[in-house]
Amino acid sequence: MIKNVPREFEYQQYLREILIKSEPQIPLYIATEKDFGKSEGINYPYRSHFYVFGLLHESECKLQIGINTYDLKKKSLTIVGPGIVRNWISNNWDMSNKTVFFKESLFKKPFYDNFLLDYDFFKVGANHVVELTDEGYSNLNKLFETLEKFKADQNIAAGILYSILEFINSIYLENSSENSFSRNEQITREFNDLLTKNYRTQKSVGFYADNMNMSSKHLSEVLKETVGKTVKQSIEELILIESQSLLKQTAMEIKEIMYWLGFEDQSYFTKFFKKKTGLTPSDYRSNP
Repeated sequence: MIKNVPREFEYQQYLREILIKSEPQIPLYIATEKDFGKSEGINYPYRSHFYVFGLLHESECKLQIGINTYDLKKKSLTIVGPGIVRNWISNNWDMSNKTVFFKESLFKKPFYDNFLLDYDFFKVGANHVVELTDEGYSNLNKLFETLEKFKADQNIAAGILYSILEFINSIYLENSSENSFSRNEQITREFNDLLTKNYRTQKSVGFYADNMNMSSKHLSEVLKETVGKTVKQSIEELILIESQSLLKQTAMEIKEIMYWLGFEDQSYFTKFFKKKTGLTPSDYRSNP
């Protein structure tokens, strides 16, 4: 039996329970360190069902998304779309920042349905942290201030937010060009995309190496250099954070989670999870 009510973190629930402790009135909220400083924080991998991006003004923290661990520094931009699991490995929660939370319902005509999904940076497997230049940081900060000024008017706010997204997209595309990455970084991006699409059904190292026309040894050497993990460790890491999120955020039975993640033997899944966390899935779920 689940002792804690699952937190699926729809927009309203996240703001109500984590940040502002009241019901949000519009599908746009801009938070600062004052909001996060009052928050209890979240100490487990979780997914949310809204869009969010944040600008770090000072301090540093560490964030895990998928197999990637990001060291966020001053003037970093973090971008996360709906349904993506992340885990704050280290975070003071009261560090100086400005973070924008919003739902697609903010955008009315003339914006077409689901246009937000056209932005690669909101997708699973994207590069979710971008280090900005001084100029990029300054310009984006000014746009944030303009959004803050007009946030009460949803129509105007939607237009300004669209401008911000286009500005972010121009930076993201420039940083994501083929010339921006070494060969090993390109291999890692390809592996990350392949893993994200197949981790539930394919857990063998050979599957990923064969699909990338590489030996298992060479692929692991590349990943060890770029993300600090072998192929096997990367597969297990992604399965682990997904299972942690499902245990904490859904009412799915452990057996259902096991099957959803592609395990056929519950005892094997329990052994795998306990080896990684020191707790059984049941104990992890009931632990605050």
